[in-house]
Formats: sequence, structure tokens, C-alpha cells
Amino acid sequence: MKAIIIDDEHHSRETTKMLLEMTCPEVEIIAMADNAIEGAKLINTRAPDVIFLDIQMPGTSGIEMLDFISNYQGEIIFITAHDKYAIEAFKKGALHFLLKPLDPDDLAEAVKRVAQNTKPKIQKSNGKWLSLSTQEGWIVLKKRDIFRCESFKNYTTIVTEKAKHTISKTMKDVEAILPKDIFYRVHASHIINIEKVERVLKSDGGNVRMKNNDLIPISKGKKKEFFEWFQNKIDIV
Repeated sequence: MKAIIIDDEHHSRETTKMLLEMTCPEVEIIAMADNAIEGAKLINTRAPDVIFLDIQMPGTSGIEMLDFISNYQGEIIFITAHDKYAIEAFKKGALHFLLKPLDPDDLAEAVKRVAQNTKPKIQKSNGKWLSLSTQEGWIVLKKRDIFRCESFKNYTTIVTEKAKHTISKTMKDVEAILPKDIFYRVHASHIINIEKVERVLKSDGGNVRMKNNDLIPISKGKKKEFFEWFQNKIDIV
């Protein structure tokens, strides 16, 4: 399992590395960074299986950094001295949240969860339909009828015109089975269907208003790329 450690404190980086070597021999540290910008570059070029990420760092925080790695397919374990960031971290898709000073047993458990979470899940499909498992049976949706998807922790809410369905799948699982020609991940926590967009707004850093009146933020790191994608999909007059 290839890993990258991102933390602005040298001592914290070395401590995390040492504990991983002691308790998790299956983890290979392939790189370390002392700031979020350098960390994002390493992630985008090295594609690790897991990131051990500090939250509070000078300049760009660990949570803000996620806007620059929206295509990252691995797992994230946040490491921080402040538990007040836990809710925001989970909203951004963190698999585990560890407090400093690190407990070796907690670290080993987090790595175990990563190993379990990286097993094959949903396979990619070119089908037009999506089946959602519920306690009563299955809900069958036409993929093009989906307005948007929103993630929280390891759950994803799929929004249609008439209903919302929350399933125990991560955003990347759902993204893998949606047609790339009409669905776009505008934010770490949001995927939209271009066919269900009413307006693209430049205000407040960039937002998309859906035809059901939902307002979806465009992340700073995805803004330029999204506008280019969007303009290639439609005729502008």
C-alpha cells in the first residue's frame, strides 16, 4: 500500500513514518511534503493508495488542499491536534480522523480500514440504468434522470426530480458508473448532471443552479477546468 505523508511539522512527519514502519509493514511511504501545495503535486503525480494529511498548515490547509486533488482515487486519513475539524473532514470524504499525539493502535486500525475500503466495489458499466439497494428491495433509476450526487463520509445522496436516495457508497464509487459525457464532479462533495443545469453563476466564486433550484458550489481548483468542459458541451450565443 503506497502512502504519502503531508504535514508542515518535521517531527510529526517523522513520527507518523516511524509508527507506520513499526505497526503497518504493508504500508510503503513513497513521499512526504511539508505543505499542501507540494503535497497536491505529489498526489497528482504519484497516485498513492492513502494520504496521511495534517489539517492545520500555513497557507493552504489540508481540507482546502482537497479542491486541488478532486480526481484522486485513493483514501484520506486526517491527522490533527484539533478535533473541531472532524465534521468538515468527514464531509470531504476522510476515511479516518486521528488526533495527535498518534496512538499506534488507532493508526493500525485506520490502515486496516483503508485496506478493507480499497477492495473492488462497483464495476464500471455503460448501462443506462442504476439499481439502488434498499431494505425493501431495489430502486431502479435512469442515470440521465439523476440531477446530482452529494457525498458525506462514506455515503452518497443521489438526487432526482422527485426524491433523494442515500446509499452506503463513496462518491468515487458512484462517479465510476455515471456517464462521463453528462456528469461532472465540480467539487469534492458534488457531482452534477449537465442536462439538469439551469444556470452557471460566476458569483461567490462560482456556482451551478440546477433545474430543481439546488445551488451547487464549484470548487476553486475545478473552476477553470469545469468552465472549459461546460463550454465544449453547449453552444454559447
